[in-house]
Amino acid sequence: MLVPLSWLKEYVDVTQTPSELAEELTLRGMEVKGIEVVGADWTDVVVGRLLSVERHPNADKLWLTSVDVGADTPLQVVCGADNIAAGQLVPVALVGAVLAGERRIERTKIRGVESRGMLCSAIELGIGADAEGIHILGTGNEFPVGADLRELIGEVVLDVDVKPNRGDALSMIGLAREVAAITGGAARWPASAPLSATSNSAGSRISVFIEDSAACPRFTALLFDQVQNRPSPPWMQRRLLAAGMRPISAIVDVTNYVMHELGQPMHAYDADGVARGRIGVRRALDGERLTTIDHVERSLDSRMLVIAGDGGPLGLAGIMGGADTEVTAGTTRVILESAIFHGPTVRNTARRLGLRSEASMRHEKGLPHDLPARAAERAASLIIELTGARISAEMADSNPQPQAARQVTVDLDRVRRLLGLAVDAAATTKLLTPLGFHVAAADGETVTVTVPWYRTDVVLAEDVAEEIARSHGFGNLAGRLPVASLPPFREDPSGARHRVRRVLAGLGLDEVLSHALVGAADLARSGLDPAGPELVRIANPLSEEHAVLRPSLHISLLAALAGNVRQRLADPWIFEVGKTYQMGPVAGEIGAETAGTGRFESWQLGIALLGPRTPRSVDGETAPADLAELKGLIEALYAALNAPFPSFRAPSSEDRGRYLHPGRQAEIVDRGRRCGLVGELSPAIVDAWDLPGRPVIATIRLHDLLAAADPDAAVAVPPPAQPIDRDLAIVVSESVPVGELLRLVRENAGPLLVRARLFDQYRGPQIGDGNVSYAVALHFQPLLPGDERSIERALQRIRGALSHNLSAAFR
Repeated sequence: MLVPLSWLKEYVDVTQTPSELAEELTLRGMEVKGIEVVGADWTDVVVGRLLSVERHPNADKLWLTSVDVGADTPLQVVCGADNIAAGQLVPVALVGAVLAGERRIERTKIRGVESRGMLCSAIELGIGADAEGIHILGTGNEFPVGADLRELIGEVVLDVDVKPNRGDALSMIGLAREVAAITGGAARWPASAPLSATSNSAGSRISVFIEDSAACPRFTALLFDQVQNRPSPPWMQRRLLAAGMRPISAIVDVTNYVMHELGQPMHAYDADGVARGRIGVRRALDGERLTTIDHVERSLDSRMLVIAGDGGPLGLAGIMGGADTEVTAGTTRVILESAIFHGPTVRNTARRLGLRSEASMRHEKGLPHDLPARAAERAASLIIELTGARISAEMADSNPQPQAARQVTVDLDRVRRLLGLAVDAAATTKLLTPLGFHVAAADGETVTVTVPWYRTDVVLAEDVAEEIARSHGFGNLAGRLPVASLPPFREDPSGARHRVRRVLAGLGLDEVLSHALVGAADLARSGLDPAGPELVRIANPLSEEHAVLRPSLHISLLAALAGNVRQRLADPWIFEVGKTYQMGPVAGEIGAETAGTGRFESWQLGIALLGPRTPRSVDGETAPADLAELKGLIEALYAALNAPFPSFRAPSSEDRGRYLHPGRQAEIVDRGRRCGLVGELSPAIVDAWDLPGRPVIATIRLHDLLAAADPDAAVAVPPPAQPIDRDLAIVVSESVPVGELLRLVRENAGPLLVRARLFDQYRGPQIGDGNVSYAVALHFQPLLPGDERSIERALQRIRGALSHNLSAAFR
C-alpha cells in the first residue's frame, strides 16, 4: 500500500522523520518496504501561468504558448497538448531542468519556432500515468507563480506491506491509529455531515435485496440526483496519484479516495441504468455474461457473486462494476454502494477471472460490520461538496443493527509463557489501551479484553498476546533460550510386543506382516460368516478383497500359508503380532480398546506351522509339525517371558473354533481364564485354502500373555544341592485331559518342582479298557543337600491330589 505522508498527517500528528516512522512501523508489524520521494529528482521545475495559447504558425497540432514563470519576461514554449488554456497554472521545466529518469530540458527549435522550456504532463513528472495532456495545477491562485514545484507537490510516499490479517490497516485512518499508538497521540476521524434526503420525487426510490446473506453480511446504498460529475479538485487528484490511483472524475475519485482513507471499497452506479432503483446481491447464473468497466465481456458461473438489478448483473461484487452502469461525465443520478462481501468468494472469483483489484484485496482480508455505513456518510459528504449533488432517498441498509463488541478472556500466565514478558493486569491495560482495546480485570490472572469494532482479526487469546507484544515492541522483547523440561522416562509401549517377536524368531519361526483388511471370500474360507454382525466393515473399500477389518489373526495366517505353498515353500513356520477388530466388546476379553464408537480393537498373537522343522534329507523323511510341536513352542514362549505355563483343556461345544478340527483343538488357559485356541486345522478349511498336510495353528490374546509375563526376571543363584529326578506312572481314565493332570501335578508339588514333563503313554489290557497310563518326569531342586524327605512329601501331595481329583492309580 502506498501511503503519501502528507495525506497521513491529516489524521494523526507525525513528529518522526520518514525513516524513523518507517522503522517504527516495521517494528510494529507494518513492514515499510521502501520510501519514495516524488519530485526528489526534479531540478528547475516551477509553477507557471499560461498567458496565451495560440496555434503554431507552422504546425496544425502544436501550440505556441506564453508562460509567466515569475521572471522579468514570459517564456515562449511550444506544446502539443490539447487540454491547455490561458489562465491555467502548469508545471514548467526551464532550460537546464532535469526530470524523472534523468531527462534534461534544452532550448530547441520546433518547426522553426524557438521553445525555451517544456510544459510537463503527469507521467513526465513521475506523479501519474497520464501522458495525454499537461498536468494542470489549477486555474486560480492555488500556487504562487515561479515557486519550486518540489516544495508544493513533491511527496514522501511510504510503501507499506500490510499483512493478510490486518485489513483494518489498509487505509490512511488505519495506519494513523498505528502511528497514534506509537506516538501516544490520537487518530482523527475525517469529518462527515449527517445524511438526510432532500428530494422526494417519484423516481427517488431505492430498494435493496440480498439473496445470500452469508455472502453479503451488509449492503448499504445511497441515491443522489442533480450530480455534476466534473473533474475532482487538484488536491484529491494529487493524493490519489501519490497513492497509485488514476483520477477519473469526481464521483469515481471520491469512491477511490474514501477507500484509501477509511479502507471501505465502494462503487458508484449510474442510477438511470438501474431499473426502478432496485439493486442487490445474488449468485450469478451459470453462463451469465457481464461486460465490466474495462469493456471486457466475462462469462460467470454460480460460484461468483454479483451486484444485480431486475434486468441482470450490474457488476462483480467487491471487484469491478459493469459497463452498462458506468458513471460518465453525463451522469446526473448516482447510486453509491458500500458493502461487505464474503472474502473467499471474492478471492476465488478474482482468481478465476484474472481480475484482482484494490477493492477485492480489501474484501479478501475482511471488513468490519460498522464500516460500510460510516464510509457511505463520508463519501456522501464529499460528493455533495464536489458535485453539488443531493441525497434523494434515505440510506438503504440490509443489516443496520449494530453488532456487540467482541470480548476475549485472556489468561495472563499463558501470555507470560507465550511472550516471555512479565505482564499483569495493569501492564496489559497500559499496553492495549493505545491500540483501542478496553481491558477489564476479572481476577489477578485473568482479564477480559473488549476488541475495537474495526479489528476483525482479534478473536483468540493468542491474538491479544500478539497485540501486547506489538505494543511493547518486538525489538524490546528480551531474547532467551527456552528452558526445556524433560518428561519422565516412559518405556516404549511396543517394547513388550517386540520382546514376543524376538523370542519367536529365536525359536525358528518367520514373522509375517499382513494387511488388516480382508475380503468376504477369505472370511468364508476361514470358517467365518461374511455377513456376521460382529464384523467391522469399510464404508468405501478400494476393493472387495479389502472390505472388512479382520476379526481374527488366523485369517491372515491361512492366507500367508497358502501364499507360501503357491510359491512352492511347503514348510512355512510363521507367526504374526497384529490387531484384530470387532463390533461391540469382545466377550471375556480384557485390553480391547475403543474410541467410543462401538468398535473394538485388540492385539493378538498368531502361530501357524506347516511341514517339518528341518528340510528333507537323504536319510529319509522328517516328521511334520503337529500339536505337540506347537504346544512346545507356546510353552517355550511362556518360559522365555518368565510367565507361568498355561494349561490346555478341551473347549465346550459352543466355544470351539469352527476353523479347527473338532477333536484336535484345545483352549489355552491362563490363571483359570481362556486366552487362546490351539489346534489342527479342519479338513474343510485345509481344502478351501488348498493346503497340503495337516497344518496346526494357535491364536493367543496378547494382553493376557503380556500380563502373565514378568519383565523383571532375575538371574537365578546356582543351587546349593544337586537336582533330583523322579518319574510317576499315573493311570487315569481316557476322558481326563492330560493338561488337567499336569496342572494338578504342578499346583501340588510345591516350590521344589522345577519341571514336569509327559514322556510316555500306554494303553493295554494290563490297565483295563478305557484307561491310559501317563509317564511323567519330575525334576526337583532341593534347597539343602540330601533333603530327600521334602521331595517325598511333594510326591505324596501329588499322589493324593491326583487320586482325589482324578481317581488316579499309580504303577
